[in-house]
Amino acid sequence: MRSLLLALLFAVTFPGLSVADEKPSGPFWTGTLDVGVCELRFRVETVPNADGSKSQRLVSLDEGGQVFKLDGFLLDETQLQFEVKITKGAYVGTLSENGRVSTGKWKQAGKEFDLVLRRTDTVPVDKPAEAWSGQISTLFQKLTLRVRVYRNDDGSEKVYLDSVTQKSGGIKAQRMIDGDKWTVSVASLAAKFEGTINADKTEIKGKFTQGGQSMDLTLTPEKSVVEETVKAPSRPQTPKAPFPYLIEEVTFSNDVDKVQLAGTLTIPKQDKPCPAAILISGSGPQDRDETLLDHKPFWVLADHLTRQGIAVLRFDDRGTGSSTGDFSTATSEDFSRDVEAALAHLLKDARISKSSIGLIGHSEGGLIAPIVAARHQDVAFAVLLAGPGVNGREILLSQGQLILKAAGVTDEAVLKTQKATQLAMFDALQEATATTTHEELVAAAMARLAKSLPPEALEKPEMKATISAGIKQINSPWFRFFLTHEPGPILEKVLCPVLALNGEKDVQVDPDLNLPAIRKSLENGRNKKLETIKLPNLNHLFQTCTTGSVGEYQSIEETLSPEMLKKVSDWIREKTSAGK
Repeated sequence: MRSLLLALLFAVTFPGLSVADEKPSGPFWTGTLDVGVCELRFRVETVPNADGSKSQRLVSLDEGGQVFKLDGFLLDETQLQFEVKITKGAYVGTLSENGRVSTGKWKQAGKEFDLVLRRTDTVPVDKPAEAWSGQISTLFQKLTLRVRVYRNDDGSEKVYLDSVTQKSGGIKAQRMIDGDKWTVSVASLAAKFEGTINADKTEIKGKFTQGGQSMDLTLTPEKSVVEETVKAPSRPQTPKAPFPYLIEEVTFSNDVDKVQLAGTLTIPKQDKPCPAAILISGSGPQDRDETLLDHKPFWVLADHLTRQGIAVLRFDDRGTGSSTGDFSTATSEDFSRDVEAALAHLLKDARISKSSIGLIGHSEGGLIAPIVAARHQDVAFAVLLAGPGVNGREILLSQGQLILKAAGVTDEAVLKTQKATQLAMFDALQEATATTTHEELVAAAMARLAKSLPPEALEKPEMKATISAGIKQINSPWFRFFLTHEPGPILEKVLCPVLALNGEKDVQVDPDLNLPAIRKSLENGRNKKLETIKLPNLNHLFQTCTTGSVGEYQSIEETLSPEMLKKVSDWIREKTSAGK
């Protein structure tokens, strides 16, 4: 489900001390704290005190090198722990057998974050493969920005943006290179740098844009850069050959919209027709595997189901991968016709049981599946994975608050501002006409904000830029449809068996808001073949998690919970010929 989180940057910021002059000594402990939109590099070190004793401090490299005195520091054969009383933060970790790795949790403001610290005997040096920096001129000041690039051992890279002047770094970014053209995108800031590198690779001239503002930026390489590889993330559930089933590349057409869809069909090796499931992806342009952060959840799900005797068709979204069409102009209603084309394709396959073809939709796919099931008696079952039960407006308002809270935000003023900002934009968009301009939408949203926020909040220079960037994001056909679409009346028309699952810690589609609404709508339609389940300790991607925060998705090695996989396959087998 697309996230409209208008608190554009969250980082764990501390009222820190200035960097001390004392020369630190070992051992040193280093690690990276992932708080969602950014990753903060920490170093724990020992320094001498004036009386000859020693104490420990934490250095936050991505907050301008701020240091914090550690209290209650304990290091023995089994554990490492300490407190930062000034921030009410604490760390407790368990040591590996060789005593050089501490795996634990950083706790602060009622939240927990995974933090692994590794021991070194000398001062560690950060070694990005590339580092580029330059200045932008804003209305009030000049800001130095840095782009850091690290090479992964599989050839991919990790990219970060640092706002050096503001002592805020580690902001996750993506880089695209096309010939001499560079694009560095920072989704969490709704920002982008586009530039051209010169022939001798000494500078990149271009524009940095954010919130409708465009500023000149020339990046030049920092000289003290030494390449360092980063271990590729482990994804142990990604299927590996050999496979005990058939794998076929398929194409099929949505003749209404003139779209050609491309996908993969995995089918059991058996003599009799088998049941089948069509996988429907979540929002945003997705490939057939629903690839995200090196995870391939649809490939994992397809592999599991096919091993259980259930054929699976998964396909690239229109305009994505090998499928044709324009994704940017499509709505969930348009995507439903692509699913209908997939259904028609399977109905022609003699190896598939025509009475046992169902739909499995994740996130937005859980909105699309009922649209198709309500229109087609050929749909034998529907599995809704984190599917919506209420309209998009309610989902996004809930989502905005839950994401911030999962990231550790407890300040009620921040939460109130975030919600008020969303409401102002939604109201402005829903009351607009086809001829309303972007500037008029921004003005209308600002006028609404003036009724709910104090003047000092509106006077912040970033507020209008935030509204402008947000309006650009939501002023699309897809978003207009999603905001007002009511799943309830559609669900009332779904008569096939329905299984609705949500993770207990889903911060994008709140289980406590959506599961009861799904059940109520199905019951209103007299569907008695339904089951709604909230699975403990799972997030929006159905990974076993700690907080459910978006920032955890990448760090978790598990792609899909085995409990969820078993529940889905057992339920489908029970409802279809696979279990007979």
